[in-house]
Amino acid sequence: MEQILHTVLEAGLEKPVRILQVTDVHLVEYSDQDPVDQQELLKRRRETFRKEGGYPPHTQNEYLEEAFRIAEEQDALLVITGDAMDLNSDGNHREFRRITAGKDFMFTPGGHEFQRICKRVLDEPADYYPGARARVAAAFPELKLTFDSRVVGGVNVITMDNSVDYFQAEILDALEKEVQKGLPMVLFMHDPLHDKALLHIAGIPLQRPTDEEYRISDQVIELIGTCPLVLATFAGHYHSEQETIAPCGAKVYVTPGLFKGIARMIEIR
Repeated sequence: MEQILHTVLEAGLEKPVRILQVTDVHLVEYSDQDPVDQQELLKRRRETFRKEGGYPPHTQNEYLEEAFRIAEEQDALLVITGDAMDLNSDGNHREFRRITAGKDFMFTPGGHEFQRICKRVLDEPADYYPGARARVAAAFPELKLTFDSRVVGGVNVITMDNSVDYFQAEILDALEKEVQKGLPMVLFMHDPLHDKALLHIAGIPLQRPTDEEYRISDQVIELIGTCPLVLATFAGHYHSEQETIAPCGAKVYVTPGLFKGIARMIEIR
């Protein structure tokens, strides 16, 4: 790994809890089962990430394998916050399965998990997203794509999907139930809470979300920002390191892409 960012959170625990966050892996694999145009695009995308990453000495695949080794050595829970696969390709499914098979980790998707041509999911035909999501869910039935939670050493670790730029209604219901446990919480998602689309000021109007969907999403964001149990939120998406306070009041840490060889070790004490 080229760099491991270190973040310490205080929660009054008897024994520290470690979480290794990796994000934006952007695997760029293809197989003979993938359309020829998608194969050609993935070939070009390999060079895109090599260049953006500053030509790192290892591939995305190797960094993800290393992340699992580090998590095991440091007794840390590995959490992957989206865009693990650059495109929804058979080759990427096979490679992600190869690397993660038998491993313990939590996962929340980014938009790239469902894309076929590096185009925003919400800009695809109306019937595309459900089919793409179903394909990923069928390929990885063990992954809880929408919402997941796990109590580790007295800390409630939660993954929540905002890959379509808003939080769905079932996430609000699930998060409200987790709050009732009364445990300190750390939240993992793909898009940071201060993402423009999540704050209704996107430059290009989104086609899919309704006013009601945004109203519910706002309730999720308000709950995150006002709940004293939420220690911090962690995301990716921007491929750069950021640390800030979202308008809702929540602490936001943004981790660079693993394709650059960067991960974040979180220690909760």
